[in-house]
Amino acid sequence: MTATAAAWRAFGLQWALYRHIWHGTVFSSVLLPILYMISIGIGVGSYIDSDATGGITYAEFIAPGLICSVAVMMLGNDMVYPVFGGYQEWGGAYLAQRATPLRPVDMLNGHLLYAVAFRPLTACTLVAVVLAFFGVYASAWAVLAVVASVLVSASIAPWLFAWCSSLKNDAMLNAVFRFAIMPITLFSGVFFPAEQMPGFLQPLVWVSPLWHGTELARAATAGVAPALPPAAHIAYLALLAVGGWFAARRVIVRRLSF
Repeated sequence: MTATAAAWRAFGLQWALYRHIWHGTVFSSVLLPILYMISIGIGVGSYIDSDATGGITYAEFIAPGLICSVAVMMLGNDMVYPVFGGYQEWGGAYLAQRATPLRPVDMLNGHLLYAVAFRPLTACTLVAVVLAFFGVYASAWAVLAVVASVLVSASIAPWLFAWCSSLKNDAMLNAVFRFAIMPITLFSGVFFPAEQMPGFLQPLVWVSPLWHGTELARAATAGVAPALPPAAHIAYLALLAVGGWFAARRVIVRRLSF
């Protein structure tokens, strides 16, 4: 079996599971961003002057960030408990796959294919289409905001995989949400310009993958220039994705080499 075919088989398992639980992800990955747009983007945004958001309305400002933040929120569902449980008796998906011809790296690639490509290209596309009815896109390139969400997923997913694969106690899973998912979502320039944060905290924003993805998405939807050249944002996200894949491969090979 080729590596591509093996990864596709591993992806098939994730797809089969998703068909049974998809309804449980509708609120967090689709309805919640829409509620954010109605309550914050339009409600709170009516009190915010466009000068504070670079000459665009507040709804136009947060729309691309919401699309990309959906990708991050989905990773919390797709990469934390499923990955940790894959090595445990109360889940054991990886242990079961280990009894097949699939190699550990095939399981990694299949899971990442599901979390990095399938989930953003479906849920983020749906959110982007719904947000279009709010009239928040000022550019025909808005479709590229979904591509930016895929890059965000690719840059974070393998690191979450490596982190959760290295945990031995489920009590530490909450730390993933407290110190990774939530800070990335809140402090990445999604709801307010990064320049408004205290100077000593801004470097934390610059290293956030979601900030780089939001800058790319905002350039696509609102036609505003990103903080860095687009190639620099893409290169940073690609570097994180590649480095994370090697880190995740190292951990899963070590855990499943028996």
